[in-house]
Amino acid sequence: MRYSGWTVETESCYEFAETGQLGAKQIVQFHIIAEGRCWVQTTQGIRQALSSGDIIIFPHGDSHILGDCLERTPTPMTEILPDPPWEPPSFLAHGGGGDLTRIVCGFLECESLITHPFLRALPPFMHVSAFAKSTAPLLETGVRRIIQEADCSQPGSVCLLTRLIEVMFIEILRSRLQDQATDQASSLAALKDPIVGQVLQRFHSNPAYPWTVPELASQMSLSRSSLAQRFTQLLGHPPMQYLTQWRLQLASQRLQTSNAGIAKIAAQVGYESEAAFSRAFKRYVGMPPGAWRSQKSA
Repeated sequence: MRYSGWTVETESCYEFAETGQLGAKQIVQFHIIAEGRCWVQTTQGIRQALSSGDIIIFPHGDSHILGDCLERTPTPMTEILPDPPWEPPSFLAHGGGGDLTRIVCGFLECESLITHPFLRALPPFMHVSAFAKSTAPLLETGVRRIIQEADCSQPGSVCLLTRLIEVMFIEILRSRLQDQATDQASSLAALKDPIVGQVLQRFHSNPAYPWTVPELASQMSLSRSSLAQRFTQLLGHPPMQYLTQWRLQLASQRLQTSNAGIAKIAAQVGYESEAAFSRAFKRYVGMPPGAWRSQKSA
Protein backbone atom coordinates (compact mmCIF):
# COMPACT_ATOMS: atom_id res chain seq x y z
CA MET A 1 0.00 0.00 0.00
CA ARG A 2 1.14 3.58 -0.65
CA TYR A 3 -0.09 6.38 1.60
CA SER A 4 0.33 10.16 1.91
CA GLY A 5 -1.79 12.22 4.32
CA TRP A 6 -3.75 9.29 5.71
CA THR A 7 -5.26 7.51 8.71
CA VAL A 8 -6.92 4.09 8.41
CA GLU A 9 -8.52 1.66 10.83
CA THR A 10 -8.18 -2.10 10.36
CA GLU A 11 -10.98 -4.20 11.80
CA SER A 12 -10.54 -7.18 14.12
CA CYS A 13 -9.55 -10.55 12.69
CA TYR A 14 -13.12 -11.88 12.93
CA GLU A 15 -14.56 -8.98 10.94
CA PHE A 16 -11.60 -9.05 8.55
CA ALA A 17 -12.06 -12.77 7.88
CA GLU A 18 -15.74 -12.23 7.16
CA THR A 19 -15.03 -9.26 4.87
CA GLY A 20 -12.40 -11.19 2.95
CA GLN A 21 -14.51 -14.35 2.79
CA LEU A 22 -11.69 -16.29 4.44
CA GLY A 23 -12.18 -19.79 5.81
CA ALA A 24 -10.10 -19.15 8.94
CA LYS A 25 -11.50 -17.00 11.73
CA GLN A 26 -8.18 -16.38 13.49
CA ILE A 27 -6.08 -13.96 11.48
CA VAL A 28 -2.60 -12.86 12.54
CA GLN A 29 -2.22 -9.47 10.89
CA PHE A 30 1.10 -7.76 10.24
CA HIS A 31 2.47 -4.62 8.61
CA ILE A 32 6.02 -3.89 7.45
CA ILE A 33 7.00 -0.25 6.98
CA ALA A 34 8.85 -0.28 3.66
CA GLU A 35 9.38 3.47 3.36
CA GLY A 36 8.54 6.59 5.33
CA ARG A 37 7.16 7.06 8.83
CA CYS A 38 3.81 6.63 10.53
CA TRP A 39 2.08 5.80 13.82
CA VAL A 40 0.08 2.88 15.11
CA GLN A 41 -2.52 2.93 17.88
CA THR A 42 -3.73 -0.31 19.45
CA THR A 43 -6.92 -1.16 21.30
CA GLN A 44 -4.80 -1.33 24.47
CA GLY A 45 -4.00 2.39 24.10
CA ILE A 46 -0.42 1.90 22.86
CA ARG A 47 0.84 4.59 20.47
CA GLN A 48 4.03 3.64 18.66
CA ALA A 49 6.05 5.64 16.13
CA LEU A 50 7.16 3.51 13.18
CA SER A 51 9.83 3.92 10.51
CA SER A 52 11.39 1.95 7.68
CA GLY A 53 12.04 -1.68 8.58
CA ASP A 54 9.62 -1.77 11.50
CA ILE A 55 7.31 -4.78 11.73
CA ILE A 56 4.13 -4.72 13.78
CA ILE A 57 2.17 -7.90 14.46
CA PHE A 58 -1.24 -8.50 16.02
CA PRO A 59 -1.15 -12.19 17.09
CA HIS A 60 -4.77 -12.15 18.26
CA GLY A 61 -6.06 -10.09 15.35
CA ASP A 62 -7.03 -6.97 17.31
CA SER A 63 -8.29 -3.92 15.44
CA HIS A 64 -5.85 -1.02 15.17
CA ILE A 65 -5.29 2.39 13.60
CA LEU A 66 -2.39 3.35 11.32
CA GLY A 67 -1.66 6.82 10.02
CA ASP A 68 0.70 9.74 9.63
CA CYS A 69 -1.58 11.52 12.10
CA LEU A 70 -3.70 9.73 14.69
CA GLU A 71 -5.78 12.80 15.54
CA ARG A 72 -7.92 12.71 12.39
CA THR A 73 -10.91 10.39 11.96
CA PRO A 74 -9.65 7.13 10.42
CA THR A 75 -10.99 5.69 7.20
CA PRO A 76 -12.16 2.07 7.62
CA MET A 77 -9.88 -0.31 5.73
CA THR A 78 -12.97 -1.98 4.25
CA GLU A 79 -13.61 1.22 2.26
CA ILE A 80 -10.13 1.02 0.72
CA LEU A 81 -9.81 -2.66 -0.05
CA PRO A 82 -11.19 -4.03 -3.32
CA ASP A 83 -13.99 -6.57 -3.28
CA PRO A 84 -12.85 -10.11 -2.46
CA PRO A 85 -11.47 -12.51 -3.43
CA TRP A 86 -8.07 -10.86 -3.07
CA GLU A 87 -5.21 -11.92 -5.32
CA PRO A 88 -1.86 -11.10 -3.71
CA PRO A 89 0.12 -9.06 -4.13
CA SER A 90 -2.39 -6.19 -4.55
CA PHE A 91 -1.38 -2.54 -4.73
CA LEU A 92 -3.48 0.18 -3.13
CA ALA A 93 -3.04 3.95 -2.83
CA HIS A 94 -4.77 6.19 -0.30
CA GLY A 95 -4.53 9.71 1.09
CA GLY A 96 -2.78 12.75 -0.32
CA GLY A 97 -0.93 15.89 0.62
CA GLY A 98 1.66 14.35 2.94
CA ASP A 99 4.95 12.49 2.83
CA LEU A 100 4.86 9.13 1.09
CA THR A 101 4.65 5.99 3.24
CA ARG A 102 4.82 2.49 1.77
CA ILE A 103 3.58 -0.44 3.85
CA VAL A 104 3.54 -4.16 3.13
CA CYS A 105 0.38 -5.52 4.75
CA GLY A 106 -0.51 -9.18 5.16
CA PHE A 107 -1.89 -11.88 7.40
CA LEU A 108 -1.55 -15.52 8.34
CA GLU A 109 -4.60 -17.74 8.68
CA CYS A 110 -4.73 -19.87 11.84
CA GLU A 111 -7.07 -22.31 13.48
CA SER A 112 -9.76 -20.46 15.40
CA LEU A 113 -10.20 -23.15 18.05
CA ILE A 114 -7.11 -23.37 20.23
CA THR A 115 -3.49 -22.58 19.51
CA HIS A 116 -0.26 -23.80 21.02
CA PRO A 117 0.11 -22.43 24.58
CA PHE A 118 3.15 -20.41 23.52
CA LEU A 119 1.28 -18.72 20.68
CA ARG A 120 -1.72 -18.14 22.91
CA ALA A 121 0.58 -16.40 25.40
CA LEU A 122 1.89 -13.90 22.84
CA PRO A 123 1.00 -10.26 23.57
CA PRO A 124 -1.76 -8.61 21.51
CA PHE A 125 0.80 -6.25 19.91
CA MET A 126 4.38 -6.95 18.85
CA HIS A 127 6.87 -4.42 17.45
CA VAL A 128 10.16 -5.50 15.88
CA SER A 129 12.77 -3.32 14.17
CA ALA A 130 14.16 -5.52 11.40
CA PHE A 131 16.91 -3.07 10.47
CA ALA A 132 18.18 -2.51 14.03
CA LYS A 133 21.80 -3.45 14.77
CA SER A 134 20.76 -6.19 17.18
CA THR A 135 18.44 -7.87 14.65
CA ALA A 136 19.28 -11.34 13.37
CA PRO A 137 20.78 -11.12 9.85
CA LEU A 138 18.25 -13.61 8.48
CA LEU A 139 15.34 -11.46 9.64
CA GLU A 140 16.78 -8.30 8.08
CA THR A 141 17.55 -10.06 4.79
CA GLY A 142 14.11 -11.67 4.72
CA VAL A 143 12.26 -8.41 5.36
CA ARG A 144 14.23 -6.58 2.67
CA ARG A 145 13.34 -9.35 0.20
CA ILE A 146 9.66 -9.25 1.23
CA ILE A 147 9.59 -5.53 0.51
CA GLN A 148 11.31 -6.08 -2.83
CA GLU A 149 8.97 -8.86 -3.95
CA ALA A 150 5.83 -7.06 -2.77
CA ASP A 151 6.83 -3.90 -4.64
CA CYS A 152 7.49 -5.57 -7.98
CA SER A 153 5.39 -8.63 -8.76
CA GLN A 154 7.21 -11.29 -10.77
CA PRO A 155 6.45 -14.90 -11.71
CA GLY A 156 6.55 -16.95 -8.51
CA SER A 157 6.31 -13.89 -6.24
CA VAL A 158 3.29 -15.19 -4.32
CA CYS A 159 4.99 -18.50 -3.52
CA LEU A 160 8.23 -16.77 -2.54
CA LEU A 161 6.43 -14.18 -0.43
CA THR A 162 4.58 -16.91 1.44
CA ARG A 163 7.83 -18.66 2.33
CA LEU A 164 9.60 -15.42 3.24
CA ILE A 165 6.76 -14.39 5.54
CA GLU A 166 6.88 -17.79 7.23
CA VAL A 167 10.63 -17.36 7.81
CA MET A 168 10.02 -13.87 9.18
CA PHE A 169 7.51 -15.17 11.71
CA ILE A 170 9.76 -18.07 12.70
CA GLU A 171 12.65 -15.69 13.36
CA ILE A 172 10.47 -13.34 15.39
CA LEU A 173 8.93 -16.17 17.42
CA ARG A 174 12.34 -17.75 17.99
CA SER A 175 13.59 -14.44 19.34
CA ARG A 176 10.52 -14.27 21.56
CA LEU A 177 11.28 -17.75 22.90
CA GLN A 178 14.80 -16.70 23.78
CA ASP A 179 13.46 -13.62 25.56
CA GLN A 180 11.12 -15.86 27.56
CA ALA A 181 13.94 -18.16 28.65
CA THR A 182 14.25 -16.35 31.98
CA ASP A 183 10.56 -15.51 32.36
CA GLN A 184 9.09 -17.71 35.08
CA ALA A 185 5.54 -17.04 33.90
CA SER A 186 5.97 -18.34 30.36
CA SER A 187 5.13 -21.44 28.37
CA LEU A 188 8.85 -22.06 27.80
CA ALA A 189 9.38 -22.06 31.56
CA ALA A 190 6.52 -24.56 31.80
CA LEU A 191 8.19 -26.90 29.32
CA LYS A 192 11.45 -26.69 31.25
CA ASP A 193 9.83 -27.04 34.67
CA PRO A 194 10.67 -30.50 36.13
CA ILE A 195 7.08 -31.05 37.27
CA VAL A 196 4.88 -29.25 34.75
CA GLY A 197 7.11 -30.36 31.88
CA GLN A 198 6.53 -34.02 32.80
CA VAL A 199 2.77 -33.48 33.00
CA LEU A 200 2.76 -31.83 29.58
CA GLN A 201 4.76 -34.73 28.18
CA ARG A 202 2.16 -37.17 29.47
CA PHE A 203 -0.74 -35.12 28.09
CA HIS A 204 0.80 -34.72 24.64
CA SER A 205 2.08 -38.28 24.24
CA ASN A 206 -1.14 -39.97 25.41
CA PRO A 207 -4.12 -37.56 25.29
CA ALA A 208 -6.67 -40.41 25.24
CA TYR A 209 -5.63 -41.74 28.64
CA PRO A 210 -8.13 -40.87 31.43
CA TRP A 211 -5.78 -38.57 33.32
CA THR A 212 -6.81 -37.20 36.72
CA VAL A 213 -5.17 -34.65 38.97
CA PRO A 214 -4.86 -37.14 41.88
CA GLU A 215 -3.00 -39.63 39.67
CA LEU A 216 -0.72 -36.96 38.21
CA ALA A 217 -0.03 -35.51 41.65
CA SER A 218 0.87 -38.98 42.94
CA GLN A 219 3.25 -39.55 40.03
CA MET A 220 4.90 -36.17 40.68
CA SER A 221 5.01 -36.73 44.47
CA LEU A 222 3.03 -33.54 45.06
CA SER A 223 -0.29 -32.69 46.60
CA ARG A 224 -3.17 -32.06 44.21
CA SER A 225 -3.36 -28.40 45.21
CA SER A 226 0.39 -27.89 44.72
CA LEU A 227 0.31 -29.41 41.27
CA ALA A 228 -2.71 -27.37 40.19
CA GLN A 229 -1.17 -24.16 41.55
CA ARG A 230 2.18 -24.77 39.84
CA PHE A 231 0.54 -25.67 36.51
CA THR A 232 -1.78 -22.65 36.58
CA GLN A 233 1.03 -20.28 37.54
CA LEU A 234 3.08 -21.25 34.49
CA LEU A 235 0.38 -21.84 31.86
CA GLY A 236 -2.59 -19.82 33.03
CA HIS A 237 -4.91 -22.85 33.18
CA PRO A 238 -5.33 -25.78 35.60
CA PRO A 239 -4.20 -29.19 34.28
CA MET A 240 -7.58 -30.58 33.29
CA GLN A 241 -8.61 -27.44 31.43
CA TYR A 242 -5.35 -27.51 29.49
CA LEU A 243 -5.91 -31.20 28.68
CA THR A 244 -9.42 -30.49 27.42
CA GLN A 245 -8.11 -27.76 25.13
CA TRP A 246 -5.36 -30.01 23.82
CA ARG A 247 -7.81 -32.84 23.12
CA LEU A 248 -10.16 -30.52 21.24
CA GLN A 249 -7.29 -29.11 19.21
CA LEU A 250 -6.29 -32.62 18.17
CA ALA A 251 -9.91 -33.44 17.38
CA SER A 252 -10.29 -30.35 15.19
CA GLN A 253 -7.24 -31.37 13.18
CA ARG A 254 -8.57 -34.90 12.68
CA LEU A 255 -12.00 -33.64 11.70
CA GLN A 256 -10.35 -31.66 8.92
CA THR A 257 -7.71 -34.14 7.78
CA SER A 258 -9.45 -37.53 8.04
CA ASN A 259 -12.71 -39.20 7.14
CA ALA A 260 -12.99 -40.91 10.52
CA GLY A 261 -16.39 -40.82 12.19
CA ILE A 262 -17.03 -38.43 15.04
CA ALA A 263 -17.37 -41.28 17.56
CA LYS A 264 -13.97 -42.67 16.54
CA ILE A 265 -12.29 -39.26 16.80
CA ALA A 266 -13.93 -38.73 20.19
CA ALA A 267 -12.41 -41.99 21.44
CA GLN A 268 -9.00 -41.13 19.96
CA VAL A 269 -8.79 -37.96 22.03
CA GLY A 270 -10.08 -39.39 25.29
CA TYR A 271 -13.87 -39.07 25.30
CA GLU A 272 -15.93 -42.08 26.35
CA SER A 273 -18.94 -41.08 24.28
CA GLU A 274 -19.70 -39.09 21.16
CA ALA A 275 -22.28 -37.09 23.10
CA ALA A 276 -19.76 -35.94 25.72
CA PHE A 277 -17.29 -35.00 22.99
CA SER A 278 -19.94 -33.07 21.04
CA ARG A 279 -20.95 -31.09 24.13
CA ALA A 280 -17.33 -30.17 24.89
CA PHE A 281 -16.58 -29.27 21.28
CA LYS A 282 -19.66 -27.07 20.98
CA ARG A 283 -18.85 -25.33 24.27
CA TYR A 284 -15.42 -24.29 22.98
CA VAL A 285 -16.13 -23.75 19.28
CA GLY A 286 -19.76 -22.69 19.25
CA MET A 287 -21.08 -25.49 17.04
CA PRO A 288 -21.19 -29.32 17.03
CA PRO A 289 -18.24 -31.16 15.47
CA GLY A 290 -20.29 -32.38 12.49
CA ALA A 291 -21.40 -28.87 11.59
CA TRP A 292 -17.87 -27.53 12.11
CA ARG A 293 -16.42 -30.21 9.81
CA SER A 294 -18.99 -29.42 7.12
CA GLN A 295 -18.22 -25.70 7.34
CA LYS A 296 -14.47 -26.31 6.98
CA SER A 297 -14.92 -28.58 3.97
CA ALA A 298 -17.36 -26.27 2.18
